[in-house]
Amino acid sequence: MATHDMVKLGQRFNTPWSWDLWRSSPRVVALVLSVDSAAALLSVAALLGNTITASDLLRFGLLAAMSVVYVEVSRQVERSRRLVGMVNPTHIDVSSVWLLAAAAVLPTSLAALGAVLTQLFLYLRIWRGVDGVQPHRVGYTAATLALTCIAVSTVVHGNDHLSGTGLQAAETLAIAILTYRIANRLLILMAVVASSGRPRLARFAGTWGDNALEFSTLVLGAATAVLVVQVPPLALLVLPAVFLLQHRALLKQLVEAATIDTKTELLNAAAWRQLAQRELERAGRQKTATAVLVIDMDHFKRLNDTYGHLAGDEALKAVGEALADELRGYDAVGRFGGEEFVALLPAVDGPTAMGVAERVRERIESVPVRVERRTGGVGTIAVTASVGVAAAHGGVELDDLLRAADGALYAAKAAGRNAVRRAPHQVTTAA
Repeated sequence: MATHDMVKLGQRFNTPWSWDLWRSSPRVVALVLSVDSAAALLSVAALLGNTITASDLLRFGLLAAMSVVYVEVSRQVERSRRLVGMVNPTHIDVSSVWLLAAAAVLPTSLAALGAVLTQLFLYLRIWRGVDGVQPHRVGYTAATLALTCIAVSTVVHGNDHLSGTGLQAAETLAIAILTYRIANRLLILMAVVASSGRPRLARFAGTWGDNALEFSTLVLGAATAVLVVQVPPLALLVLPAVFLLQHRALLKQLVEAATIDTKTELLNAAAWRQLAQRELERAGRQKTATAVLVIDMDHFKRLNDTYGHLAGDEALKAVGEALADELRGYDAVGRFGGEEFVALLPAVDGPTAMGVAERVRERIESVPVRVERRTGGVGTIAVTASVGVAAAHGGVELDDLLRAADGALYAAKAAGRNAVRRAPHQVTTAA
């Protein structure tokens, strides 16, 4: 039976064959199956090789109980975080508090089991009712966390320093935190590379705030590990701190959701205008140059009509990634609406901006966009864009700069598209 026939049959009976996984690229399917299999095999091997004591079971029960209490008390907040986190690849998983502690103090098999059970419980109590959550993704997340816990447990295995005090315990916990962070990030990066081919490393690495928040969860996990070993009843005091951390993460994600365009992960129009206005005000005070690029995808309606709106979304995402990679981290880059993008380049004059615009145009032209052809099968197409450039020196009105760049964009369209044109005159300084 052909794969697409099995997918249709699976959709009818709601079986694993209905998962979107089977419509993904072969390398994504291979990665998911490989990681899931590796997690299962290593967990079984650990179970056969571990000796589990009554003390281990009591610690496992305490950490499991704390995880359950956390999920049940904060179900609505966590669901909101997951919904908002769908547009943010740097979503911080607060459950790492329990998982790091388990990996540090439990036998490898129990630590891996805890990772799988935690994800299963989260799925049953929170994710199952959320649109867009795919079982194979939950399974892959569980497998990556199980492998992460196995790595941490292996590194600190046989190290009884947590029962002591001082530098020995701190050293063990520092190693556990570092191992957890590296192993988990590598597994996530593998998924990003398999699905997109070229990850946006700056976005993947996260901001200083993202990393500080994740570090805080791991430090709480380390504190939980110490308490579970030395004074188990006091481990319950970690719960209020975890709830505060969760609300802090939700607040951060809500702010990001209000400013980020979900399809391209660039600034939305309102957020871009605010940031661009601040940059222009600073340019006015410092008497420095500023340039604006207005980028419009060529024949976007034809692309949608030919390949469908999902292909159009893929093209928007691809162009957004190209802009984010090609421009500087402090350039204000956003989606202005439809198939139009904007970028404000601080401290860049007209000639330099033309060079940047040409580089952006060439980069967009070289990006393959994955599409599903109406006749069947998956292929790639190329897209192009026209770019209008306007420059100013000192303080100017944002709308004046945009109007000049927009006029240059129309000139690029009139020149045959897939071209760059600059406004004929520098935008004058505002009075």
